Amino acid sequence: MVELTPELAEICGIHAGDGYMRCRENGKGEVQICGSMQEKDFYDSHIIPLFNKCFGLSIASKTFSSKTYGFVSYDKSIRDFLLAMGFPKGKKSNIVRVPEQILKSCDGTLACRFLRGIFDTDGNLTFRKSYAGINVFNNLHNHYPIIKITTTSKFLAENIITLLHRFDITFFYFSRDSKKVNEGRQYNITISGLDGLEKWMTLVGTKNRVQLTKYLVWKKFGYCPTNTTLEQREEMLKTQ
Repeated sequence: MVELTPELAEICGIHAGDGYMRCRENGKGEVQICGSMQEKDFYDSHIIPLFNKCFGLSIASKTFSSKTYGFVSYDKSIRDFLLAMGFPKGKKSNIVRVPEQILKSCDGTLACRFLRGIFDTDGNLTFRKSYAGINVFNNLHNHYPIIKITTTSKFLAENIITLLHRFDITFFYFSRDSKKVNEGRQYNITISGLDGLEKWMTLVGTKNRVQLTKYLVWKKFGYCPTNTTLEQREEMLKTQ
């Protein structure tokens, strides 16, 4: 059994969200982790240093296209670890799940770090308006927080639900067919409201500035406008 650290548990969450592993018959292969170009800083400042620290490597970043950014590693130690954690080779979208070692561990830190990894790669934080009552501020500003994690793996969704129950985090779970061609059914987990957001940020948190800046803008102004870029939110946070 692999000696699992919180950092490795987070790597499991990151791979579950943004990763792909190929293993060839000659013993060679690669692991690719990539996200959107907007997450470039997240990869450079957190994901790549995390992998380098855990596996003693010097992985370099890679621009895959005008829309995707991340890295590829051919180092066997990463593949051996992910295989030991039960991750499948090749396409994993519909069958990936939380590793049993994390799911059954009594160490809540491992579960929280896995949740952080999956949220930072496959999750999203948004804020919406509310029209109940006569509060003009709530009617005009996107102030009500919603955390959302979407996956095409029913196994992963149900495993995440098990972890959320462990921390007594209230959530809503639903599934629907994807609008994208050749993409199967989507499983969605949402955590809504102030209490849910603050509990998530206290227990799980985020290292992804794309998500973190939304939270920080909301904390500062009481709302976070929709359709803002990372750069726009960073500028908002600089204002007095």
